[in-house]
Amino acid sequence: MMKTDHPIAAPTHANGHKPANEEVHSEQEKKILRVLVYSSERNGGNMPARQALYLAALTENPNIKLTILAPNGAALSQLAKEQELPLLPISEFGRSLLRRTPQLWPILTAMRRHSFDLAITHDGYAARGLSLIAKRVIGICHDDQFEPFKTVDTLLTLSSSAADKAKSVLDNDCDIQSLPYPYQCTSKVMKPEPEHQRLTVGASAHFIEKNGAAVFLHMAQLMVQERPDIRFILAGDGPDDQDLKQLGEQIAPFVEFPGRLTPAELAREIDVYCQTSRDEPFGLTLCAMMENGIACISTCTNGAMDILKGGMVAPLTPIDDALSLTERLLEMIGDPDRLSSVKKACFIRIREEDFDVHSFVDRLNEIVDKQAVHHAN
Repeated sequence: MMKTDHPIAAPTHANGHKPANEEVHSEQEKKILRVLVYSSERNGGNMPARQALYLAALTENPNIKLTILAPNGAALSQLAKEQELPLLPISEFGRSLLRRTPQLWPILTAMRRHSFDLAITHDGYAARGLSLIAKRVIGICHDDQFEPFKTVDTLLTLSSSAADKAKSVLDNDCDIQSLPYPYQCTSKVMKPEPEHQRLTVGASAHFIEKNGAAVFLHMAQLMVQERPDIRFILAGDGPDDQDLKQLGEQIAPFVEFPGRLTPAELAREIDVYCQTSRDEPFGLTLCAMMENGIACISTCTNGAMDILKGGMVAPLTPIDDALSLTERLLEMIGDPDRLSSVKKACFIRIREEDFDVHSFVDRLNEIVDKQAVHHAN
């Protein structure tokens, strides 16, 4: 798991770039929307960075009044305090009611006193309960688990392929939209070619089953038989921390577990980055490694398929397939010209217009502003 200190959380407009929400609106559209942003997360993975990104985008919108609903100690709760936004703390009991007995949630927690025009959430299971205090609900899905979002009015995804899949899963009137990839590069130089002969292959994840960290260990077990000179690093932590370390001791005791690393720290340590997730529509760590000119390889999740242009930028492998990952890695690192080509392709790709943070901010607020029209109707 990466430490969430990446600058994507604070997009700013430059060079006269005009946000969509600054365009001239009719008097009807100028109505200030009461917007509730809900988070059930205390921590975990890249979710705090994602929430910070959305909150930063929404705070640029002059047409809305934000209120935050989050547990004490959550990243979103802390952001609300820092930005002096109205904050409604939610207890463990309240979170449970919201997900499991939504019809009782506003009554037993006194939330029925509150009324909002719009609720925005990453938690699909909370959507039904939120609809009892908000006229419309926008769900944000950062994986391919769309079923929990079947009651939202609008669903936002981060790739066109994810949006297409959502349409096949949510066979209803839900308005499904895809947003531009929100990533802003800050580094200007690519990591130089290693002077030493020993390469380092690394991965970083929140240690839960869906992120495929065990696949990395099995790959290392296979790969070291062909390339005993390779160094392996698996950064991160999480609920499966001890299980993964025990597995590592059994099958790949040479793999290093440095704990949580920032993108900059990880980039300094590795030459090749492996993303092994089962459902990662937008890999922040993958983008950060590409920014630094690290050669990448990824499982063929929705996000990686788009980010890496179907394998044209860097290799893609089947999900949960350690053998295929091993074979593709051996092919890439066994050919210095190929490795250098992938490094350069990754470095160039992440700087293309597909990853414009300003486009993300404008598109998100355009979608939010449209809710005023629905509300008026």
